[in-house]
Amino acid sequence: MIIFIVSFLSFIFEYIVNLLFHGSILTGLIVFSSLVLVEPYFKKNNNRYFVFCFVLGFLYDFIYTGAYFMNAGLFLIVGFFVSYINSITPNNFLVSVLELILLIAIYRFFSFLFLCINGLIDFNFVLLFKSIYSSILVNLIYGAFLYFILYLVSIKFHIKRIN
Repeated sequence: MIIFIVSFLSFIFEYIVNLLFHGSILTGLIVFSSLVLVEPYFKKNNNRYFVFCFVLGFLYDFIYTGAYFMNAGLFLIVGFFVSYINSITPNNFLVSVLELILLIAIYRFFSFLFLCINGLIDFNFVLLFKSIYSSILVNLIYGAFLYFILYLVSIKFHIKRIN
């Protein structure tokens, strides 16, 4: 249940951030942060997590981008990375921050590459770099907040997280 609440609130918060900061340096991938931070709550059920990643990506496509199946596929690929990284590293704040930075860079690179290949944008290193660092800035703030909220909720309600 916590997974769906976090995802729903992340969609709403991303919508608010996009309304308030449209066209500014602060661009979000807030739903993406929730994708990374809820993985420990799937209790090592990777198939459910991968389905969740695909569905979340499809919803993200439907609501924000209109590039159907692009984010569904990218979120699924990121889900594989998250699952692998979490299987070989401890689940703590520092690892989550580093994981989020790495995965945002990977996501932005592949989405940028997809848009360039399909002729929707011209390849520009400055634009790619700006999209990466602006997403990292917003997501580190949201990710840190979400990490500690999830940690406190897990303790208070005895929700099992896989470490």
